[in-house]
Amino acid sequence: MDEIIERDLNEIIEDELQKIPAAVRCLISPNQLQRATRVFYEEYWSTIKNNFKEMGGEASRVFMDKANELIGVLSLTEKRDNLLMWSHYASSHKGFCIGFDSNSPFFKRKRSESDEFYHLRKVTYRKLRPNRTASRLSGVELFLVKSLAWEYEQEWRMCAVLEDSEKFINSVPFPIHLFKYPNSAVKEVILGACIESEVKSHILDVLGEDYPHVIVKQAKISTEEFNLEYVDLN
Repeated sequence: MDEIIERDLNEIIEDELQKIPAAVRCLISPNQLQRATRVFYEEYWSTIKNNFKEMGGEASRVFMDKANELIGVLSLTEKRDNLLMWSHYASSHKGFCIGFDSNSPFFKRKRSESDEFYHLRKVTYRKLRPNRTASRLSGVELFLVKSLAWEYEQEWRMCAVLEDSEKFINSVPFPIHLFKYPNSAVKEVILGACIESEVKSHILDVLGEDYPHVIVKQAKISTEEFNLEYVDLN
């Protein structure tokens, strides 16, 4: 048994020993009582362990369902030139990409060592889902672990409490919570290769008025490689 399971078993045995009447406990040495109880639990431990794992998986599902109502996640990427993400998340190159300064204080608002909110953390990718007992599910495992199939995204996340949002939009199928960020946290904007001229003009107007420090680029589909090229617009 691994260390965590061994600790669980020791706790269970200790609890069970305390349930035995004192008059009986005094007739048998503590070591004998512990050995007898351990033999019983180890005999059935595989079943108990599986039940714990099932409880952990169910608790994770229930927690995530509830967490989606309470917790928001800002998802960012290291890869500004990933063609798949431009297709999936930027309306097939018709949208735009915002480049943030990861050193901005906006991304470093951790309030304690155990704080799960308001600071950037890197997502890890695994073959197996997190599988622990309900009492040992952690925020890191619930919010920062994804399947290896998503590894190409190179994602970073910042969690936030939805009640802290500055604006709420009651939309279907999911409500929208909007959070403010300082203009100084933005350092680059890349316009999609297929962005519509009207949308492009509007974005440039906003950037010129409120974000004069920001570097602006126009993405272009490379004619030679499966890649993007960029043209400076400043």
